[in-house]
Amino acid sequence: MRVSGNEPSYILFKSISTSLEVIYHKCSQNILEVVQTYIENILEKSNSSLTSSHIQVLNQDEISVSVYYQCIKNETTDDKHVVCFICDGNALLSPFYHELDKYTDCLLNNWGSLEHFLQQWYHNCIEYVVRVTEYFKADLPSLLYVALSRNKIDVHATDPESPIVKDTKLFISSCSLKELMYNTEVALNHNFDPDEAVMVDFDNRIVNYETNKFCLNWAESIKEAGADAFKIRQTLEDYKIKSNEDMNIFRRLLHSAEADHYALFQGYEFIKLHDNGKILFELLSHESMVYSLDSLENLLNILQKFQLYKDSVS
Repeated sequence: MRVSGNEPSYILFKSISTSLEVIYHKCSQNILEVVQTYIENILEKSNSSLTSSHIQVLNQDEISVSVYYQCIKNETTDDKHVVCFICDGNALLSPFYHELDKYTDCLLNNWGSLEHFLQQWYHNCIEYVVRVTEYFKADLPSLLYVALSRNKIDVHATDPESPIVKDTKLFISSCSLKELMYNTEVALNHNFDPDEAVMVDFDNRIVNYETNKFCLNWAESIKEAGADAFKIRQTLEDYKIKSNEDMNIFRRLLHSAEADHYALFQGYEFIKLHDNGKILFELLSHESMVYSLDSLENLLNILQKFQLYKDSVS
């Protein structure tokens, strides 16, 4: 038996020492037993403690499932529960790790409508990427550019609290490089809100902003993924990783330029010819400010005197 990626499942256990009591579930009995046995073994090895969320692919006989699980504690009652979200083993949940964490963190606040909350996990955490990409279509490259550039959005909508507005904010967060670039205590305490807000007209599906060739290619790759949420989400991660790798190249060139003027010229050529040059330059400038990197900031100021960017597309 195999869970289909189109038939997402869930289980909520109450954790009693190293044993689990089923509270709610939507899955076959076979899958329930496989997941329960696995988590009980984990609890036994860790002395009944799960300290963080995890994603695991479980294979047993004809069953192959990808499982996200996390222990949550009710501070009022001291009760512990383990929530599990389940998909087919080929539909890896790992790219959606942050979405699932945020959703699970809200579980205790939705205790009064718990079963409905559990039923909606796939719709809210996974399928939003399909809804956003289909909603904006032609302006998707501009939306991606907004996400990379750290800009917040100025929502223009008849209903500012509509589901598509919430989906879009989550989509922008998923495209951001923040968690890849800034993972230190200094950065976590820094205010990342930019001064500029980009107008997004949700009623007419318009993103009033520029874009570049990198984001055009990114949007095209997303389009090629069709309506497959897992392929779309992996495409988001692939391009984010590419951006971060290019940022590291640019950063290394500028660090070398502190003792080698030719490296500064190489940095200039790299950023000038790059499809995403303006974004990379602005992100590195922001990084130099966050960490008070004066020498890096001075080198960036030198480069800024030249006409750097040829990547913007109106």
